[in-house]
Amino acid sequence: IDITDHFETKMAAVACFESQFSGKTAVGEVFGGGARSLEDQIRAQCAHHGSRIRRDYGEPFWTRETVALESLGSDGVSTF
Repeated sequence: IDITDHFETKMAAVACFESQFSGKTAVGEVFGGGARSLEDQIRAQCAHHGSRIRRDYGEPFWTRETVALESLGSDGVSTF
């Protein structure tokens, strides 16, 4: 899912919990990627997921339910 328009809000929300994340390199769904700060790792992961849909930032979305699309191109991503 494209989160580009909301990414800075997400990072501001994470910053509100600085006492829980300060100095950490892994927590929850963010696994260690060397000595990079948690903020840098969140930014890198969201940039990676965004690059898969040709957007600046994204988050993976998984559901057990069927998702209906009019066509593979209806989600705004090029199907080549």
